[in-house]
Amino acid sequence: METGTTIGIVGICHGYESKINGWVESIRKLNRKPDDVVLVLYSGTDRSNLDLDGIKVIDWDGDFEYSNMFNLGIANCDTEWIAWIGIDDRYRPHAFDKVESCTADVLALGFQYDTGQIWTPAKTTAEQILSLSANWIPCGSPFRKWLWEKIKFDQTITPWDDWVFWCGTALLNATYDSTHTIDVDYEYANHSAPSDMEARVVIPQWIRQNPYATK
Repeated sequence: METGTTIGIVGICHGYESKINGWVESIRKLNRKPDDVVLVLYSGTDRSNLDLDGIKVIDWDGDFEYSNMFNLGIANCDTEWIAWIGIDDRYRPHAFDKVESCTADVLALGFQYDTGQIWTPAKTTAEQILSLSANWIPCGSPFRKWLWEKIKFDQTITPWDDWVFWCGTALLNATYDSTHTIDVDYEYANHSAPSDMEARVVIPQWIRQNPYATK
């Protein structure tokens, strides 16, 4: 990879502001500091006790919209690499150590839930993702922004469309690598997992309707 790599982190928050300071603290502790950090924050949030120094805050006036809020944040993050991470999730200090040397388009991070479950993704391929046998990359994993510029998130598909986004990257013939380490700590949340209907019906329909040109 060429020198001068830039990395940006994007988060969203709508009514979960008690998690913000911990989110910011974990980002500040990264060995490889991000070049930009964007937080899309509900405009009615009480910010009196929030530590937002060095964070680019963008106001959001409407209801909570996962995809549209992340689209707004990523659009305002001017870096080569992007990572979106939940406001209740925490990076470990070494999480971005391998981004500089990564030649792939997506670098999958390993994670641990607060329930103790651990997962370190193996190096995957576009074919595996499109077959739905390895159809998501953990939240917080950095990817090249050109992928989002081609796809973006689509609020009309599913409220939580991580799977759809990663399938879109596969349609673009993206390449994938993995850190093979535990890089993120997640607060367990059942709602973040795609349902059986999303996996078996919605996503294949979306794939058939979106024959993206290759890069």
